[in-house]
Amino acid sequence: MSVRYAEDRCALRWPLVGWGLVAPAALVFGAAVLGVVVSPYWFIAVPVVPLFAPFLIGVALLYRNWPTAIRLDDAGVHIGALRSARRTPTVTHQNWGLFSCPWSGVGALTVVTDPAELRRIRTAPEYWTLSNRWGKPQAMTRCMLGVLTAPFMRAALLVEVDPAQARVPETRAATFFPNRGDRPLRTTVTPVPGTVWVAPTRHPDRLRRALG
Repeated sequence: MSVRYAEDRCALRWPLVGWGLVAPAALVFGAAVLGVVVSPYWFIAVPVVPLFAPFLIGVALLYRNWPTAIRLDDAGVHIGALRSARRTPTVTHQNWGLFSCPWSGVGALTVVTDPAELRRIRTAPEYWTLSNRWGKPQAMTRCMLGVLTAPFMRAALLVEVDPAQARVPETRAATFFPNRGDRPLRTTVTPVPGTVWVAPTRHPDRLRRALG
């Protein structure tokens, strides 16, 4: 099968990798070195560092976006977990599923690099996803499947799909327990198949050339 374009780990820009992997690993390594050189008490920090909220959020977002990939081949458009083990994820981890649509069900394909349009994709209700946020907006009760927006995304592929032909992975709802007194004790975010899929790309010019 002829592959027109392939991009693995397309969500992993350096700011996300640095936040979710490099920074916590460097601090853990530093604490271990201090435990050897200065005092054994520093070893206490080794398992504790990754539990600090900023690092915990970064690690979680890196994990959510780790498998995201793009492939365009003779069979159609594929985004999501192309090389990683696929599973039945919740909406918080929809990137671990595989989304595919044959060319007969694909409408427009657009590579977006305009910052204003990318901001709209990150915030508009029709693109709400938990792939790029730790919590959820108060009004968010649904997660749009196929919207794999990533933190620090600088470019994205938008794919208009026919829901009747698109193949969407089975995805489970997720329950949230807000810690603010003015919110309900429990809210559920349900999966809803989107008609426009979004996948981040680190190589927008190369992707545009592949689209021709």
